Amino acid sequence: MKTRKIMSLFLAGVLALGLLAGCSGKKDAASEDNTASSSETKTDSESKDGFKVAFLPTDMSATFAAWLAEELDTAFSAYDDMTLTTMDSKNQLETQLSNLETCVSQGYDYIILLPLEPAAEDDIVADYIEQGTPIMMINLDDLGVEKASSVIANPYDLGTVVSEYAKGELKDDANVVVLLGPSGNTDSIERRRAYEDVLFSQTKITILDEQIGGWEKSKGMELMENWIQVHGDKIDAVISMNDAMAIGAYEAAKAAGIEKNVKFFGVDGLADAAVAIENGEMNATALQDAQVMAEEGARVCHEVLTGENKEGFEKLQIPVTLITKDNVDEFIKRYTENGMLTE
Repeated sequence: MKTRKIMSLFLAGVLALGLLAGCSGKKDAASEDNTASSSETKTDSESKDGFKVAFLPTDMSATFAAWLAEELDTAFSAYDDMTLTTMDSKNQLETQLSNLETCVSQGYDYIILLPLEPAAEDDIVADYIEQGTPIMMINLDDLGVEKASSVIANPYDLGTVVSEYAKGELKDDANVVVLLGPSGNTDSIERRRAYEDVLFSQTKITILDEQIGGWEKSKGMELMENWIQVHGDKIDAVISMNDAMAIGAYEAAKAAGIEKNVKFFGVDGLADAAVAIENGEMNATALQDAQVMAEEGARVCHEVLTGENKEGFEKLQIPVTLITKDNVDEFIKRYTENGMLTE
């Protein structure tokens, strides 16, 4: 088994956010509105004049959100006329809505939103757009907000590519457990629909149980521990809606000594999942590429702000890639080159 350090851009990005918010002497953008739980950071171009853009992620302690924030910082640093500020929602809808209101009241030129609960936010987003603030939904569908930009990896496609691969890896009457994302979340709904259409309805697979893990590694581990207590070695596979929960489930299986008899499937394509696949601990994941998402998001934002985009919005889907043992080396190389992994 190869040992690699999973580093960096995630941890460094999160630490940088905390250090900047706590030690820079700059006032948090949301502090005047009593949202003290928000965090703020700016790209290296923070002294530039030009357009002010805000990124409102779900929770910077979540690995994918931290990766996306880091990639957005990099993408925006390539533009001389845009400055990016990140405000952490800390997995609290009220905080995200307050940050959204603050950005509008403080005159931000553009808002990039990684929404916590799209169904609860779409009407608010539509109203702000009508009032003149352009907004992009990133990594989650716009849920029909006509004039909102969106840059996403289609969640149904993410579920589909993993399901197709799993169908070839599992016996037709396999027993599986399923780790779900948050209830009502668009990605959760669409990935589950893909699992049903492509995998479960096309085989004699038995779902022993499925539970909400909320994207959390610790919850994936806890649920797997419970399942092992109930089902023992009957579990043939874990179908997880993200990599973090899958890795948590693997660690629980390893502690119980059954990991070699269980297959693990995830979604996100994170560096730690690539390492797990390289080491034979996970079987597959579907990449939703934060780097491409960020680059396209910055481009759309710039074209809207400069007037190059006459409609004022753009909707696009980035490609989805399956990562398995057959192609994981290229992703290990990529993540090593950009500092997310070290030997």
